[in-house]
Amino acid sequence: MTETISRYVSAWNEKTTETVKAAFIECCAPDVTYTDKNAPTYTDEKTYVLNGIDKLTALVMGSHAKVPSRTFSLLTNPQYFDGHCHYSWGLHIPGKDMMAGWDYISYNEESLITQIVGFLPEQP
Repeated sequence: MTETISRYVSAWNEKTTETVKAAFIECCAPDVTYTDKNAPTYTDEKTYVLNGIDKLTALVMGSHAKVPSRTFSLLTNPQYFDGHCHYSWGLHIPGKDMMAGWDYISYNEESLITQIVGFLPEQP
């Protein structure tokens, strides 16, 4: 799971729709769900829950459009067991202090992410 989570976090730093989607295909199940309170800020969706790799990819691209210089990093090693995992990550925006957030995920037998629940820092 450490490799899966590392790939997932690094996908958020990819710059094109194609590379983001390709990264998510490597680490997420096709029907992955993503939930966080800020999802509507970065997509055309009116919901906090996004379904599927295409919607997750659109979220990443929307966040690049609003905050083009931002990057994410993994702050803690993932802790996981029996299909459950959590870890902390950092949001880096030039000229601002790093903000920490964390994700809870579920994963399947192939170590693909099936559900992400994100707890984001307050948005700049």
